[in-house]
Amino acid sequence: MCSGTEGVLSLEMGRSIFELSRTAKTLPAVVRCMQTQRPNALFNALKNDETAQPFLDELNAFLRVHGHRALKEFEIASERFEENPSPVLAMVKNHLESDADPGAMEARARARRADLFASIKHRLGHLPLERVVGWRWRLIDHLAGRARYFIKLRENSRFYHIMAWYSARKCILRAERELLGAGKLKVKDDIFYLRWPEVTALRAGQLEWGDVEDRIRERRMEIIRWSKMTPPRTINIDLRVAPQHTASNKDEIAGQGASPGTYEGIARVILDPSVDADLKPGEILVAPYTDPAWTPLFLTAHAAVVEVGSYLSHAGTIAREYGMPCVVDVADCTNFIKTGDRIFVDGTQGFIRLNTGRERAA
Repeated sequence: MCSGTEGVLSLEMGRSIFELSRTAKTLPAVVRCMQTQRPNALFNALKNDETAQPFLDELNAFLRVHGHRALKEFEIASERFEENPSPVLAMVKNHLESDADPGAMEARARARRADLFASIKHRLGHLPLERVVGWRWRLIDHLAGRARYFIKLRENSRFYHIMAWYSARKCILRAERELLGAGKLKVKDDIFYLRWPEVTALRAGQLEWGDVEDRIRERRMEIIRWSKMTPPRTINIDLRVAPQHTASNKDEIAGQGASPGTYEGIARVILDPSVDADLKPGEILVAPYTDPAWTPLFLTAHAAVVEVGSYLSHAGTIAREYGMPCVVDVADCTNFIKTGDRIFVDGTQGFIRLNTGRERAA
């Protein structure tokens, strides 16, 4: 009831990548490059082929709208799609093997919503004065509309936040180019391990490379140590949410239902779409988290299981729009589920069931 809102910008990005894949399918040179080149070399290969120009024109149009986005986009050191479109090309390549149509998926979801609304209205019709006044239905319809509006607002606000974030990143990169040219920094991305007063001091000649070399190395090592730690689920509060489904045996794992429905299929664990976006049509996406840059993978998957998230998280919002089951808040799922495992996902009750055996290797 809280899905079906037009203008969700993450969905628009997914549709645009799907349209890129449709264009790619019409150009043999693009298909050939995508079949033979790795994503990080694909862009240069396409630029060297004149027959790929229609695809590149469409890709540039996509980047003008969505180029400020990235994987791990709140990390200011993350390369944006405009700087390196390899993740976008990897997702386009993934769609070449899929017959998924976001329009058809959304149409099926709309039909199920219409059936649900009709069922609710019919059941309410037996209550006193409902057929005459209809106040209960009007209240439910109004609240569902408000929920849709604010869910869209929450999802779209990130689009604009990241746009501002990218503007800040551009300023940092300009300073980095200046310092690299002057020999005051030695390695690309070193600037992200400095505080801005230190950058200002380097530009003013108050500090030199020798003054910041050890700081950069120590901070890089510190980031590596932190990245290997599992953060606490909450900070300064003890939040215990009772799962919607209590696992009845060791093969059932409880989570939180974020999008209703059930599906059984082969799991595909993806930790980072920038290096692995090879999700086969009909597989179940298993991920540590998702953000808008993951949206195109939802066009290929038939269900999703996510380690971190809630009903209002990106995974739940996009899954509901496409009408696919999704369970979130499944602790450590990317470790105990392996690529190739057959699993059952119940997004209505909020649990997954592991089936014995693996259908194919990772």
